[in-house]
Amino acid sequence: MSRLSLRTLGLCALVLVFAVPAMAYNVVSTSAPQINCPFNTACTVTVTDMASLIPGTNGGKIQSRIFQGQAGSPLAGKWCYEYRVNMTDAVGLLSVPYVTSMSIANFGPVISYDYNFDGTSTDQVFYVNHGGIGTVGLASSYVFFGISFFNLSSAVYGGSFPGDGESSYFFGLVSQYPPTTKNATVQTDQGSQTVTVYAPAVP
Repeated sequence: MSRLSLRTLGLCALVLVFAVPAMAYNVVSTSAPQINCPFNTACTVTVTDMASLIPGTNGGKIQSRIFQGQAGSPLAGKWCYEYRVNMTDAVGLLSVPYVTSMSIANFGPVISYDYNFDGTSTDQVFYVNHGGIGTVGLASSYVFFGISFFNLSSAVYGGSFPGDGESSYFFGLVSQYPPTTKNATVQTDQGSQTVTVYAPAVP
């Protein structure tokens, strides 16, 4: 094959990559305990939590949480996956560590629902900014080449001593698939770091 043909193929491939659009998730803010109601008629849920240390942050963690919709509820059988960037115990004296975003590969299809209870059932990602823990929400979320990205509305910083740092709100999305553990990527002041989270076991 000629050098010109190879160059043409390379340019075509590059054009195709940039022609594939990122699909934005519809992100909404919501409140607790109301967010539990689609999963349980009593608006209470039993959760399973896991914390994974974020390398390079000197104490920062990603908390992932799962629970399943119970019989009789609107989302019966579906799995909720929630995440929180917890930098409350991350410490930095000369340089304070921070996190700006997280991503998970192959999360799979997301269940749309009215997570903020405004009568529109097109919500896909929610963050709990009333009645829950944290101070930082989501600015945006989207999927690109099978990777789901979650961009925080501002950096979540550690502090000068344990307990002095910040936390994001819990943010979440819902899947038909049960949980497994997967690697996620966290963007920090030290670059990309790998953590372990709960995520759907997509076939």
